Amino acid sequence: MIKSSRNKDMPKLLPRRILLAKALHIPPILLGLSSITLAEWSDGTPPAGAAPGMEAIASTETMQFYEKMLAVGWELYYTSSVQKAAESVDMSFHMLSTEFAHAMGVKRDQFDAMRCRFYQLFSLIERDRMHNEKSLEYENEAVVIAFRLKNAELIASALLRRARIYIRLKEYALALKDAETLLPYADLSRDPLKGKCYQMAGEAQGYLAGSSLALQEKSIAYFNKAAQVARKGNLEPDGSFVKTDLTSIYIEKAEALTSWKRYGEAHNALAIARKNLSPELTRWEVNLLLAEASTYLAQDDVESCCHSLSEALGIARAISLPSKEERVYGLYERCKTNAPGHVAVSRLEKQLVS
Repeated sequence: MIKSSRNKDMPKLLPRRILLAKALHIPPILLGLSSITLAEWSDGTPPAGAAPGMEAIASTETMQFYEKMLAVGWELYYTSSVQKAAESVDMSFHMLSTEFAHAMGVKRDQFDAMRCRFYQLFSLIERDRMHNEKSLEYENEAVVIAFRLKNAELIASALLRRARIYIRLKEYALALKDAETLLPYADLSRDPLKGKCYQMAGEAQGYLAGSSLALQEKSIAYFNKAAQVARKGNLEPDGSFVKTDLTSIYIEKAEALTSWKRYGEAHNALAIARKNLSPELTRWEVNLLLAEASTYLAQDDVESCCHSLSEALGIARAISLPSKEERVYGLYERCKTNAPGHVAVSRLEKQLVS
């Protein structure tokens, strides 16, 4: 090629997207380019002759892209549907995995830490789809990555979410083991994650407390610690995408109190939960209605139980939460057994089959 002032600036053999990325300073990831393809794009520019993918660190733009996609996925998970959440992150996770496979050193660890966080979101999506085995598989992967990286917040969040799966599977001893293991890491974490970890410890201990007042009080102490963090802590987002809030804490505390037949205290906890419920957290509203229904049923108040279940069913169907529908159906079956022919039970049955 003839050297000239014109062709000197033309990228030799570079595709159009690479030209756009370099000329307009567009993060390569937004154009579907990996750092492997665009080896010289990043703050960690490799030395001359270095192989593609050998940059010291991932570019700020690349990490920000994955952070934003992860945030979008979590927002959809909490406020919309698990299907939309999954669709929003599938492609970006595929791109991330490709980046990870070719990275080395610190850069590989950066991508691995991000993969750990994506795995945690995928785990919850599969859990809500009732794919418990797949959910546990994803979370186990997150736990392995977190311990390999020796990152306290990743360890705490991964164990927290695995404990939640164990509770779903009624593996309460395993849930408590994870909850107790994560507490030292929770104490090294920022307040949103720390509060949620203490909430989980309260839940897991609550399932195994039985009639032991000492274990019941131990569970309550964990819940109270979580509530203290929710009231007085710095709850600015910490990247864990957990939501430490009084509503979720008191919902779970009420569930525990109901299981111990401490119904008056359970209703007080539910009242605090409802008072602090944020309108946009529809998932929390379903959980609150289900907790209310459980407490009413434990007191043989079938009418109030069915009313709460009817509301919960409507929301669960609107935002596609099959796991919550399953809980509604389970409580309905108990109502039907306890009060066959009750008008409220019949009304709920019609709603379930519609």
